[in-house]
Amino acid sequence: MRRDPHTQHLRRQLQQLILLRETGPKSAAWHAARSRMIWRLHDEIKQSEAPGAGAAEAEKPEPEPPQA
Repeated sequence: MRRDPHTQHLRRQLQQLILLRETGPKSAAWHAARSRMIWRLHDEIKQSEAPGAGAAEAEKPEPEPPQA
């Protein structure tokens, strides 16, 4: 079964996120970058599942992650 480029992109992003969890220096900046990546990936997955998601959705600014 062949995957489309968007699915491959999401898979690579997820793998990178898992590697970050395993290998990061665990500084405050590292945690902030990882949180942004998690939310960005979450939004990309959500957009790919939405029927008829178009360019208007892609132009929306990314939401701020919740503060801990």
